Amino acid sequence: MSAADKLHNARAILRDYRAHGDELFDRFDPEAGKTGVIGYYRGLVDAFQRAGHHPLLIQELDAVVSQIEVIATFKGVWPLPLAEAPPN
Repeated sequence: MSAADKLHNARAILRDYRAHGDELFDRFDPEAGKTGVIGYYRGLVDAFQRAGHHPLLIQELDAVVSQIEVIATFKGVWPLPLAEAPPN
C-alpha cells in the first residue's frame, strides 16, 4: 500500500512540475527543496526494489521518478550528501 501511495504522490509531483517548474519544490517541501524531494523518492525506489515486493508497481514508480529527474535535471540520491542535506 505504501508503494501505491508513493506512486500516486510521484505522479502528482511530475504533473505539478510540468506546470510550475522548480517553484513546485518550494511549495511541496520548502525545507527539503528539489534535492531532498527527488532524493527521497529515488531512495524509496531503491528501498522498494531491495524489498522485492510488487515489482511491476515499483517499476512504474521508478519510471515516474526517472521522468522527474530528467525534467528537473537532477539525479536523486539517498541518503543526501551531508553538504546538500537540508538543515534540521
